[in-house]
Amino acid sequence: GRYLPTKVTSGLAVTKIVAIGGPILKGRKLIVGPRTASFDGKPILQTFPSAFNEADLLQIRLDNVGELLQSGRNGIAKHIVHINIVDGTPEGLHIQVNRWTQPSEGDYINVKVSMHQRPGQDGHCGNFNGNSADDDRLQVISRIGKAGVPAEELLFNTKTPVVAAHRPDINDCPAVQLDQAKAYCKAKGGGKLIPSMACLVDYCFAGKGFIVKG
Repeated sequence: GRYLPTKVTSGLAVTKIVAIGGPILKGRKLIVGPRTASFDGKPILQTFPSAFNEADLLQIRLDNVGELLQSGRNGIAKHIVHINIVDGTPEGLHIQVNRWTQPSEGDYINVKVSMHQRPGQDGHCGNFNGNSADDDRLQVISRIGKAGVPAEELLFNTKTPVVAAHRPDINDCPAVQLDQAKAYCKAKGGGKLIPSMACLVDYCFAGKGFIVKG
């Protein structure tokens, strides 16, 4: 996936685009964003509702039917992409992409993946080994690093820098401390839904006292 901030997330990243490829799609590539989608570089799902099928590989549907993957979305028109990939299992691999394009928020997506465990699986959603304890963010980073997807495996044309050099990285903040930082920074910001990145970094790496003095 590609992760970037919107104008209301105070520097925190949201999911902007999801790309699917590799052996499961037999070397072909599907990209879905908030407003557009493509398969092997050709636009698909250009009307609403719409569908796209590739025999013995995948079926895709765009409609307004499906569960909300984020709180606070009730009452907003739903635009949901349903992706069913043939993966050799009876159930297949299912991906739901909820598209959000509210002008006041900026464009982004929510993604839900339903699948069987795969050998060597690891990353954003953990390693799917039945032990949620080792899906902690810092443990995942310790296994796969924090430079993002290797260049040779990249499905996008360009790579978004993951870590700014010589700067504190919020991904290095332990989960419990980061939760405390989020609660504190939300309150400090007057109850804002999304705390500021600057406040989170200060809390995690300089301490609450530094924020109070600053």
